[in-house]
Amino acid sequence: MSITLKRAIATTTLATAGIAGTLGVGALAAPPASAKVDSGTYTIRSTNVGITSLPGKAVVRGNKLIMPGAPALVLHSTPRGAYADFGVTRYTFNKRNGQLYSGKIMVGPIQTGTITLRKR
Repeated sequence: MSITLKRAIATTTLATAGIAGTLGVGALAAPPASAKVDSGTYTIRSTNVGITSLPGKAVVRGNKLIMPGAPALVLHSTPRGAYADFGVTRYTFNKRNGQLYSGKIMVGPIQTGTITLRKR
């Protein structure tokens, strides 16, 4: 193998590792988190790209967030609450008190809005 080809492979490998680290792929090996969103019925409200949604009903059962007319989202526990991914969009839910979770709506590295879950 030529030195030029070896350098190209090494550069590509390092770039891929850097991108994977930036995107959080390394977090897959993280230890299990202790917090989660408690099961129950919630009122969900979001503001995304400047548009505020009307309050809606959401149900959390185990690690699933279920909303009428939308696919169920899988909740992944974090030390402060949970997050759910839908395509390239990530919804974070941080526990504020016993009745409220709030967080960000992220598309890649860009915050596009906020979201809240309030226990009914």
